[in-house]
Amino acid sequence: MKLISLFALMGLSISVFAQEIKLNPFQWTMTDVASRGLTKETLFKGMDTDFVKTKSSICSNRALMWANDFKRDHNLDTGKIFIFFTEKKNDDIKFKVWWYHVAPIINENGNIWVVDAGFQGRNGINEPRTKEDWMKYFNQGQVCREIKPHETELIELMFSQQTYPKYTAYGNHPCYYMIVPHTIWTPNVLAQSLLGKDASGKPVRVERPAIVQRELMEACVEAAAGKIGRVFGSSKKKCEEYVAK
Repeated sequence: MKLISLFALMGLSISVFAQEIKLNPFQWTMTDVASRGLTKETLFKGMDTDFVKTKSSICSNRALMWANDFKRDHNLDTGKIFIFFTEKKNDDIKFKVWWYHVAPIINENGNIWVVDAGFQGRNGINEPRTKEDWMKYFNQGQVCREIKPHETELIELMFSQQTYPKYTAYGNHPCYYMIVPHTIWTPNVLAQSLLGKDASGKPVRVERPAIVQRELMEACVEAAAGKIGRVFGSSKKKCEEYVAK
């Protein structure tokens, strides 16, 4: 008996065997792309690098748009990986002005892959990478320390918009990272969602069951226009159409 016939007799589907990844404390489940007949390579190659201006956009804006594309085009619940650099990062001339970077992640067969299409080219990121390889690319071959949800001191540093200190209560690390749902836009939104307060200490309630359209619109206006285009607002109409899809 053919395998597909056996599934039919049992009333099962191939998706039963999906290897989902749950992100706590966000109550978020990352879809196994393989259960949808997709591969990490196919998704990476399909990432829009024409409408999204990878050379001049802010990473959090293009990451939100790519996450939106994955959800809109394939109904995938994906994630993102934020990396926060320490002061030691200033030794790296190439990325010395960065205090954080973020990229989309996907789940394939229970494994996390970073799909960062913003750095393609010679010696660039031309394919999906493990989170370890992705971190090493941006941090002189070093892997970062994961930020845990209860480590409020590290989370509060996200409000500062500056590189993390070389030494913290958790030791001396070259950088820190955190994996979050694809609906989280910026470090500020991430910190608020975990701490339940804003940078001033005012209580806030941040819920992100889906991408916020207002944030998507703002991200698109910046990411879809070149530097000159932003001055004249040339991407606004196109972004209104993009968000409305």
